[in-house]
Amino acid sequence: MSKSDNSELWADRLRRFGLADTTVAAFCDAEGVSQASYFYWRRKLRGPEIKAELKAASSPAAFLPVAFPGQTEQTDAPRRALTTIELPGGIRIRVEVPTEPQLDNQSEDRS
Repeated sequence: MSKSDNSELWADRLRRFGLADTTVAAFCDAEGVSQASYFYWRRKLRGPEIKAELKAASSPAAFLPVAFPGQTEQTDAPRRALTTIELPGGIRIRVEVPTEPQLDNQSEDRS
């Protein structure tokens, strides 16, 4: 059996597995092949396809601008923007940023 025949046989076998409602172990037993062969051929035949999908989906990492709506109430307390970032595993990051520029102490002393 040539390499191309073998590839076609496994491509067909993998398509049938995709349609079957069974486990890899049961499918391989029914086909008379080892699970190691199944995973080898799945990786070999899907490798270029998966790499192409990942390449198309990936984009360079970049920071995105975040804008916080201003407060409408006038208070004597300094305004701050608050946000919480929730990460997998229950990790929370709270970010608190002043939204008004702080006065420079030196400029107050000069006036």
